[in-house]
Amino acid sequence: MVTRVGLGPARRVLSVLARGVLGEGYVPEVPDRMLETLAGVASAADRRKVLNALRLLDSRAGSFMLTGKATPVSWMGEAEAERILQRWQASRLGNIRQLGSSVIGLAIFALYAHESKEWDRIGYPGPSDHPVAEPPQLEPLPIVTDTYLNCDVVIVGSGAGGGCAAAKLAAEGLDVVVVEKGPFKTEAGFTHRESEASRDMYLYGKSMATSDLGVRIIAGSVVGGGTLVNYGTAFRTPDDVLRQWSQVSGIDAFTSGEFASSLDEVSRRIGVNTDSSAAGARDRVLEDGLKELGWHVDNMPRAVRGCTQDENCGYCGFGCRVGAKQSTMRVYLEDAVKLGARLVAGANISRVLIEDGNAYGVVGSVGDNELRIEARAVVVAAGGIETPALLLRSGLGGEVGKNLRLHPGIASWGLFEEEVHVWEGTTQARYSNEFRHWDGGYGPILETVPLHPGEWGTAIPWSSSRHHRELMGMYPFVGFCGVLPRDSSSGRIRIGKDGAPIIDYVLSADDERRVMEGTIRAGQVLEAAGATKIFAPVTELTSFEPGTRWTHEGWADHMRSRGLRGGRATFFSYHQMGSCRMGVDPTRSAVDPDNESHEVSRLFVVDASTFPTASGVNPMLSVYGIANRASNKILRRIS
Repeated sequence: MVTRVGLGPARRVLSVLARGVLGEGYVPEVPDRMLETLAGVASAADRRKVLNALRLLDSRAGSFMLTGKATPVSWMGEAEAERILQRWQASRLGNIRQLGSSVIGLAIFALYAHESKEWDRIGYPGPSDHPVAEPPQLEPLPIVTDTYLNCDVVIVGSGAGGGCAAAKLAAEGLDVVVVEKGPFKTEAGFTHRESEASRDMYLYGKSMATSDLGVRIIAGSVVGGGTLVNYGTAFRTPDDVLRQWSQVSGIDAFTSGEFASSLDEVSRRIGVNTDSSAAGARDRVLEDGLKELGWHVDNMPRAVRGCTQDENCGYCGFGCRVGAKQSTMRVYLEDAVKLGARLVAGANISRVLIEDGNAYGVVGSVGDNELRIEARAVVVAAGGIETPALLLRSGLGGEVGKNLRLHPGIASWGLFEEEVHVWEGTTQARYSNEFRHWDGGYGPILETVPLHPGEWGTAIPWSSSRHHRELMGMYPFVGFCGVLPRDSSSGRIRIGKDGAPIIDYVLSADDERRVMEGTIRAGQVLEAAGATKIFAPVTELTSFEPGTRWTHEGWADHMRSRGLRGGRATFFSYHQMGSCRMGVDPTRSAVDPDNESHEVSRLFVVDASTFPTASGVNPMLSVYGIANRASNKILRRIS
């Protein structure tokens, strides 16, 4: 944790640098908010690196080393701080560029994700006024002292994988304990404030990124996992992907109909439908452009019941206040608890207990209290980042952590004459498969998502405080077309000395080309929808105005010549997959066809980390299908 002791120099430097980032938008609370976000960073080494750099900048020698000026940064004015940040962004040294990017992103989020005069200036109304539904019938065990529990199966993670497995196993009479890293939040606790939701409901407060800061990681960390904060989108795994999964893994279930039956079963339970996709203005922009071009567009399949599909739905990334989203908290966990399963929230599981090649429990902590749970089997469903990290901390190796896919998303955006309000409307209502067939099924899907000021502010490029404020002032009139690639790039999860996950991932040249072409097509969609100016998602802001001398074609050629890698664009990953993939061959996979570890008996993995390759679509339903099928295998294995 970052403590208040010794933070004076860092805070003084952040105060000056934040003024350089934000200009007249700066408020005094920003430095402390930046430090709070730093406190949530997964890696203690990364926290120390940033804090040590900030402390250095408060000295003459350190400032000279990092800025070229022998004046402590805390003595500088706003204009000089701005120039320093601009130089850092253009530096040839990767660690200097990363320091600049970190400070800029922290400052922008610390301002725009919190209520201030800036919300009025940019036209953002703040939290929704949706009524609050009755809470689910869940009550986590209070852990107020060192605790030992015993059960048949302990499940680490409460999202699509863990929640589904808990209900399935409890229904067969097994004694199940579910442990979740994040807190327990119900509808009454969904404030719909971006700052609070990011801190309390997302992994490491949304502070996690790949080691080169090229891809920001967005993952749920709350009871219900990603299903509580995602957009309810429930695509079936495409048939061509299943065929490839079968080929890569050697598992016939993906093409025999066994996995399809599992998808059918879970789809019915969570109410997947395409009748709850009323399009708000944000999705109408996408639909209008696609129809004008004659390209594919369709309704999103969504796992909701009784969704109001109105302007307030755009806040459901912070939890659905009306209880319509069929998260595991609302469905499978409630099923499991009614059947006797126990739930522990706020549990930081450090390792799996293993003896003589068999898993027999987990150990960790809840706050200052030790938690030890012994069981006949361990099921890990902590997600594509935390699952391999836990297994690596537990001494596993082999293919654990390898083959990571991230679906690194990006978007082109445009200005419209009428207000769009990208933060409003059904979370996801329309999509296009027009280009998914590229290169044997590795092309992108076009989608939209709600974007609130903090996330939007960090997504658009910063070149100066004034220019960024101008861009933020356009916020109500912005529409965008998101590009979700099916990546073939292969990353890796490592752990640091403190056991925290480290994400190594670099977009391949082939993936860059496909994402670039998807981004260019997204610009066409916006132009066809009537945008008056279209922007590329790159740090060196590039735009064109339809009907002027520099047309879409010129814009596209310029984009291709510059590229997206090497820090020229920031990607967002909402889906982390493949880091403990399934397969028959232990030299190419981490778990077997029954989702049991190749290295340790009675240790199972049932989340997106088991995907043989990237799903190419929002993966929630695929995870449910994996967990539902695996639960049958677990039952036979331990009965």
